[in-house]
Amino acid sequence: MLKKRYKNEYGKRGICVPAFTALAMLAMSGTALAAGWSMESGNWHYINYDGSYATDCFKRSGDNYFYLDSSGDMLYSTIVEEGQNFYYVNSAGAMVSNEWREVENTDKYSYDEPDTWWYYLGSNGRAIRQTSDRTKVATVPTKAGNAKFIFDEMGHMLSGWISEDGQMLSGDDAWREGTYYADPNNGGRLVINSWAYIYAEDQDNEERDGDGYWFFFDGSGKKVTDKVNKTINGRKYRFNEYGVANYDWYQDASSSSASYYSEEMQCWLRTGWFKAMPDPEKDPEGADLGEEYWYYADKKGVTATSQIKNISGIRYAFDGYGKMLHGLYILEMDEDGETIIDGHLIETIDELPEDPGEALVYYFGDSPKEGAMKTGTCTILLDGERLTYKFEKSGKLRGSGVNGIDGDAIYVNGRRMEADPDMRYEIYEYDGESYLISSSGKIMKNRTNIKDGDGYYYCTDKNGIVTYQGEDRYKKD
Repeated sequence: MLKKRYKNEYGKRGICVPAFTALAMLAMSGTALAAGWSMESGNWHYINYDGSYATDCFKRSGDNYFYLDSSGDMLYSTIVEEGQNFYYVNSAGAMVSNEWREVENTDKYSYDEPDTWWYYLGSNGRAIRQTSDRTKVATVPTKAGNAKFIFDEMGHMLSGWISEDGQMLSGDDAWREGTYYADPNNGGRLVINSWAYIYAEDQDNEERDGDGYWFFFDGSGKKVTDKVNKTINGRKYRFNEYGVANYDWYQDASSSSASYYSEEMQCWLRTGWFKAMPDPEKDPEGADLGEEYWYYADKKGVTATSQIKNISGIRYAFDGYGKMLHGLYILEMDEDGETIIDGHLIETIDELPEDPGEALVYYFGDSPKEGAMKTGTCTILLDGERLTYKFEKSGKLRGSGVNGIDGDAIYVNGRRMEADPDMRYEIYEYDGESYLISSSGKIMKNRTNIKDGDGYYYCTDKNGIVTYQGEDRYKKD
């Protein structure tokens, strides 16, 4: 028997029988059949014992089945509906099995429908189809290996967004209403245990960078929805009621702290240190600056806010929106010494508090790491001037500027008081006393007739308190 091999788009090889060899030989020999197959008017028919044509049914010849339509003519290259099932007969009229077949959609009633439908014909020749209210998810072979697909009640393989009950969806809200996604760019394969970035028309979020959202589909092929901190491949994600993976900032209405879920194309919950743009809704002033800031989140993704926090042995400060502080700040602190009530960045010398104890001044510099709270002595550049500061090393006021006389210097809110370099020496009033200080900030103790840049003479006692000042040298009587 002559055989012809073929291969369809899904890579399934089969045997095509172009004609009924035995029946053709009988027809050519002119042998009459009392009942059985007969070639008439260029088409095959099946004659029943009563002489009528067999219609609307399959008849067998050898190992194959062939379908006779309502006129008794054998059909070719088409889908055949028999009872509640669908079959496909090839170009020789034989029923096919274990094959994919693509068939023109001759009943297309909507522009959303495809021009062709794919069917998979099982081992019994029947097209896989939905037979109940439940979605028909079937594992079938493809050229690349087995994959899952969804079929409707007509045996059509569906693609795109598909509803819970197995209906193919279209329109701008399909991504909201859909449960499954059969990727049309991947042969209609159902997305299983995998991420998919899918186009989504969303007029409520036109400022996003992309034109879609990330969705994750579980082992059943359903998109994950309404999940908080779902772990996928070791990272945590949040999904809203439509299955969209949250990105950027998220703050629950019942919480004062926010969480950050990375950029639009990543979406995972950030923990530990991360850098991001401020939330424009919660922190519009920060967002308007157009700069990224450092934030720190715990293992649950909750960002640190309004506090001085010890992280790996280094203390850092965070404002009410979670931005890490960097620079010289005036902070209003709670009694616990850790909670920040309010804060203000000092950007010019004119903003420095002048009276001792007027404010708590802290410095968050670059050593040993950016944003590290400073204790002890350091030099700070402000308004182009180098200022010497000293900060408390312990207690509830740890990190705040020292006030008072410490060693041979006077500190006011952490800043060491110094004479003008051109004057060399100046009197500084502190706690009701007049102290003579140098341009390096040193209290001049037990000095006699020390002269400043204007030619004035000073004498001090053992504490550095001025006992004489004048244009003339001091002389004992």
